[in-house]
Amino acid sequence: MIDTLLISRRRLLVAGGALLLSPALIPVADAFAEDDVVEMVNKVRRQYGVPPMQPEARLEKAALHQAKLMANAGKIGHSIGWGNTFTGRLKQAGIRGPAAENVASGQKDVPAALNAWLNSAGHRKNLLDPIFTRYGLAYAARADKPHYLYWAMLYGIEVPQVMP
Repeated sequence: MIDTLLISRRRLLVAGGALLLSPALIPVADAFAEDDVVEMVNKVRRQYGVPPMQPEARLEKAALHQAKLMANAGKIGHSIGWGNTFTGRLKQAGIRGPAAENVASGQKDVPAALNAWLNSAGHRKNLLDPIFTRYGLAYAARADKPHYLYWAMLYGIEVPQVMP
C-alpha cells in the first residue's frame, strides 16, 4: 500500500491506499508541519518578482496521481507506467491550456522540494513562469519507505468551466 498526502489550500488532506478508497486516515511523514503551503510557494515567487499562484483541485488530483505512480514504481519521471503520459493525465483531469510539471524524490518537506526545483534550470522555469496562476502539489510514499517522498507539482492557468 502507498501512503499519500495531497496538499490542499491551507490544510493537508491525508489519505491512505493506492486508490484513495480507504475510509481510514493513515498518518504519513510530516512533510508540511503547520506551515502554510500556499504562502511557501508564493514567497518563492515573490522573491523572484513573479505573481502568486493559487491551488486548484484538478491540478492537485493530477499531481497526487503522478506522485502515487512514482512511489509505486520506486522511480521518478513524467511518464511512469504504460499509457501514463503528462498530456494524457492533463486530458483525463480536464486540464486545458498551458501546463507544466515538476517531479522529484527524496526531499523531506515542501521547502526542500521547492529548493531542489529552484536549483534546476528547467524546474525553476516552471515554478517561476508568470503565465501559471494555478498549481497542484502532492507527495506519496511507499509503506515500506514512509520517509522517502515522491513529489509532483503541476502548473496551469485558470480556465473557465464549460457548461454542458
